[in-house]
Amino acid sequence: MQPIVKEVSFNPRPSWIQKAIILFALFFCLSPTSWAVSYYVSTTGKDTNSGTSTAAPFRTIQRAVDKAIAGDTINIRGGTYREEVSIYRGGGSAGRFLTIQAYGSEKPVLKGSELVTGWTLHYGKIWKRTNWQHNSQQVFVDLRDGPSLKQIGMPSGYYTKYEYPKPLGSGVSSMVPGSFYYDRGAKVLYLWLPDGSNPNNHKIEASTKKRVLFMGKPYIYVKGLTFRHSNASAHLKQGMGVELSSHSVCDRCDIQYMDFAGLGMGYLQTGAQVINSVISNNGNSGINMPASYNFRIANNKIKNNNTRNFYQFWHAGGLKAASKAYGKVEFNEISHNNGTGVWFDYTNGGSQIIIRNNFIHNNGPVEAAIFMEVSKNALIYNNVIANNKRRGIYISASNSVKVYNNTLYNTGVHAAIEVNGMPRSGQTLTNNSVNNNIISHSTSKYDVFIAKPNGSTISNNTSNHNLIYRASGAPQLAWGGTMYTSLTNWRNATGLDKNSLLGNPLFVSPSSTGAGTNWAVQSSSPAVNKGQALSTVPVDFKQTRRPYGGIYDMGAFER
Repeated sequence: MQPIVKEVSFNPRPSWIQKAIILFALFFCLSPTSWAVSYYVSTTGKDTNSGTSTAAPFRTIQRAVDKAIAGDTINIRGGTYREEVSIYRGGGSAGRFLTIQAYGSEKPVLKGSELVTGWTLHYGKIWKRTNWQHNSQQVFVDLRDGPSLKQIGMPSGYYTKYEYPKPLGSGVSSMVPGSFYYDRGAKVLYLWLPDGSNPNNHKIEASTKKRVLFMGKPYIYVKGLTFRHSNASAHLKQGMGVELSSHSVCDRCDIQYMDFAGLGMGYLQTGAQVINSVISNNGNSGINMPASYNFRIANNKIKNNNTRNFYQFWHAGGLKAASKAYGKVEFNEISHNNGTGVWFDYTNGGSQIIIRNNFIHNNGPVEAAIFMEVSKNALIYNNVIANNKRRGIYISASNSVKVYNNTLYNTGVHAAIEVNGMPRSGQTLTNNSVNNNIISHSTSKYDVFIAKPNGSTISNNTSNHNLIYRASGAPQLAWGGTMYTSLTNWRNATGLDKNSLLGNPLFVSPSSTGAGTNWAVQSSSPAVNKGQALSTVPVDFKQTRRPYGGIYDMGAFER
């Protein structure tokens, strides 16, 4: 028996309905944003809501990030959110960020602290909260932005007197007005308010969360959020309040009053960025970059970090990178940090490090505005480095670091520029260059210190085309242990600075409180048209092209 075949007619020209269906299907298959969803979070919401409208928002940010996927946007309404947000489920993908942002002009605040109630009088003016389960590292009063009350004793259980050399007392008997103490064994939090009043009549916040935001997935874009308080150092030795992931961006955020670092660029993460943000007043450091790769830190205010007074020679200050980290630090103001401004430590993997066009001022007492320690392949240029307390730029046991066209003003104590740090076991100091810099008004022991070559671990470190001026008298130039106060004698002995000059750079309006542009030079400055042509420095501090008048100028500005 033959099979029955039913003849079916075929129209080679589909109808308009068929065309519409095909186009509709193609649009949703090919459009990368076709299925993007907007979620909303509000302090008046519920996590049982749909979260997809302002009329039915989620209550917690965590609920939103657990729902959202690549391409989605989470809009956070104004208010305070006390939660530790961890992104493990969704995240973004290349070309499709997961965006977490403030809703309109509203100001959401994410806090790693909890309100503490139920205080009972201990004795005198000291109150206690029993059965407190958190080793709180910070206590704040009346929801005000400001530093924590003074912590009595050593922080958490992770630190020794090396990392934290000067604890304030050791127990309840050491308490003073404006202090707190946590008894870890008894799980009691003690508090003595600055005015001696009853804490039950105030809003008391104590830090409880390990982090405020942790990105466990890549391609997250965070914008316009405020972050406060963390309890990282009760859980980790070097923790961050906000930690980024690969290819993520933190934009226009305000990150302050964390107990250790404000923000981290992500351990073993690549391509993270923090831009246009404030990272200030944190307990140890502003930004940490531990084995962080190809990061970008740009156009931020990074100020007044290490409020808890950790040991500055260990880990403290504005920014610290470690373990072969590399990336760009550019266009930032880095100031008044209790420690080093920018510190790269054992970042010797060989990938390019760039530190440029920053205004770095009033940092210290140690170690330097810019400190390259056991690092390699760094380009440091167009920075204005003013009023730092110990050193301006310190190249220590490092290789292939180029220090070009920086302006250094009023460096105190030790050296404006130092290429040294040797001997150091297993390390070398080679192929470092110091060119086209203005070194002015130093009160430090040295204007320039360069280690003397030894034929093996110290070699080929050069200096030239620099302008040096010391208002108090002769220049202070050291080659190893030998001091020179004459530029001619220095040249003859070392072969360095053959084209360098002595003279007042004639700044426009240098000021300890001014902007970086205050250290531009007048047209009659001896720095004008006396620099070396350096193709690696194509523009100046203000992005003016170099050379502007046919010949490079010295310092951070091209006249």
